[in-house]
Amino acid sequence: MYCSDCGMPRGIGKANTWRPSGVIVSRYEKDLRGIFYDVGELENLFTSLSEEIGYDVTRLVIEGKRKDSAHYTRGLLRKIEDSGGKSPHPEDFFRMMASNFCVPGFGKVDIVSYREAEHIELEMENVYSIPMAQGQAAGVFEAVLDCRGDVSWEGDATRGRVTVSVREGEPELEKRIESEVESTEDLLDRGEMEYELCRGCSAPRDLCREFDWSVERAMITERRSGRRFIFDNTRGITAVMRILVEELGEEVERSLLEISRGYARDYYLGIDGGLDVDAEFARLSLWGWGLPTRLDGSNGDHRLEIVNPFYGPVMAGRVWGLVEAASGKAFDLAEHVSGDNLVLLGLAS
Repeated sequence: MYCSDCGMPRGIGKANTWRPSGVIVSRYEKDLRGIFYDVGELENLFTSLSEEIGYDVTRLVIEGKRKDSAHYTRGLLRKIEDSGGKSPHPEDFFRMMASNFCVPGFGKVDIVSYREAEHIELEMENVYSIPMAQGQAAGVFEAVLDCRGDVSWEGDATRGRVTVSVREGEPELEKRIESEVESTEDLLDRGEMEYELCRGCSAPRDLCREFDWSVERAMITERRSGRRFIFDNTRGITAVMRILVEELGEEVERSLLEISRGYARDYYLGIDGGLDVDAEFARLSLWGWGLPTRLDGSNGDHRLEIVNPFYGPVMAGRVWGLVEAASGKAFDLAEHVSGDNLVLLGLAS
């Protein structure tokens, strides 16, 4: 389960490639992009946004992750068929997915009951996000049985029970989210990040130094901060954010940027020993967030370029908060030009 050389789970290292352009991509699905994400930040992002706009985004989070999970599961089933293997029985497949839930730090899952073509009941422990965990369960159910599943949760973040039941039809919102999940972006082949790779699993050795891994407890912990992280793909998160902007207006992007800025500033101010901005940029690239680079600035201003941000406003907010924490100053946003794979950010003192 763990690499004998570097100590990280082999399922993460062997399955992914770290590119010089600040992205992590799957070796088996070229459009699947990975990211290491702070669980507290994820929770803060959606909770704070709900409070700020006066609209509970929980359902959108569930549906975004549902469609992402269904998309991933269908791809996995196609690979089994294309390899000439026999399609597994649904219950066997569910058990396989449940056993792997702990590897990326999502939590623990046990199947309580399964009634074919009707429902599945799961017990979950220490999940990283209740809405995201519901979406993941419903997405696997939807892909395997080729039908929509209504999902519910009883319990708290420590332990809960998820029930997914068959339901006919597909609401229009789900169709729109699915189109976002299935859309792909051409990543820019720019950047010169270099990593010392583990000979055992081909993951960067710095990752082993960054995190403590416990598949048994379904936990990935950042050593320097003690915060819980997960390793996930970016599609479900970004699909939710894009639908929110489409539904509620462009001002949501600014809200996401400000929320990310505030969280990042607090996070970096809590790091002992001082901050090296360039070293933190390299760390973000190692995590798969994208590749931030400082451009020439003047008069104490900061101009930055971010190549392949996993989501422009959130990445820009992270860099903004980092620069403020490192400098001990507050900066105004002088420029923010956000595209699919390139962000220009200007901060003025």
